[in-house]
Amino acid sequence: MASARDVSIVIPTWNGRHLLERFLPSVIAAASEYAQTTAASVEVVVVDDGSTDDSPSWLAERATTSPLPIRAVRQDRNLGFGMACNRGVAEARHPLVLLLNNDVQIHAKTIAPLVARFDRAGASDPLFAVHCRVLDFDSHDQVGTGKVGGFRRGFIRVHRSYVTSGPAIGALPSMFASGGSSMFDRARFLDLGGFDPLFAPFYFEDVELSYRAWKRGLTVGYEPGSAAWHRFSSTMGARASSEIRRVSQRNRLFLNWIHLHDRSWFTQHLLWVSLLLVTTPLTLRLDFARAVIDALGRLPDVRARRREEQARASRTDRDVIEIFRTLERRDDVRIYDRRS
Repeated sequence: MASARDVSIVIPTWNGRHLLERFLPSVIAAASEYAQTTAASVEVVVVDDGSTDDSPSWLAERATTSPLPIRAVRQDRNLGFGMACNRGVAEARHPLVLLLNNDVQIHAKTIAPLVARFDRAGASDPLFAVHCRVLDFDSHDQVGTGKVGGFRRGFIRVHRSYVTSGPAIGALPSMFASGGSSMFDRARFLDLGGFDPLFAPFYFEDVELSYRAWKRGLTVGYEPGSAAWHRFSSTMGARASSEIRRVSQRNRLFLNWIHLHDRSWFTQHLLWVSLLLVTTPLTLRLDFARAVIDALGRLPDVRARRREEQARASRTDRDVIEIFRTLERRDDVRIYDRRS
């Protein structure tokens, strides 16, 4: 058997014992398949983010019967998704880390194509992360493919998608790697500083980290040969939809305020934010107004992060977006905004 790269699988969880019971078996099966067919070492690290259910005791019992090493890492209090992932990556023992949500099921052969993508990367392709093709757990609809970056109406855009017609020719870039179904180079993850606590408790932390990697000269890829099934929003609990929208909008602002360094584009961004605020009485976008107020309250932290990224960036915003404009011109790529 040929030896392959060792992998740590990191799963953050909060009051998710019922989800672990449902989805962890598929992860262990995929890890066992990869270990058996490649002679690589694989471990599973579950980061308990201050749960108040019986997750710790259930994990301890499961670890005694697992065919692979399972380690539970306990946080004293709930710090949010990004901080739990950071703790898991720091605790991981292997050079490649597969980050998975606790409500994600993966195929038995999901791991090998992700590792192979890192094996193919060379000096001209300093790969930071590569993400799976994601399907809805209940409907089996394809909901997560390659992501196309852009700039439009004053904001960095990240949610346009693409698929390929036939076998892909060359590497497939992607604007961001989701923190719930992607493999990361552990050393580069730690060197970048991991997910930014400014984005806690959730949303856009994986987009920001990926864009940070692109701006610093690394690459993010998409691997359609690796499949994951996600039961969306099952980890959000009883959070109000208005709170989710407010935090999402605030973190979207953080992304642009930290990383949008092109003067013309940043000016456009400020004009669009002003326009959206002025028209709030007409559009009733109160969540956006609250998001702006929240974001302004963290302005000193944002400015410090902006200065850091300006100093460390090796690509411009236009350099990054041009990568995806080049992708759009490929004959084997089809871009879409909606799955329909």
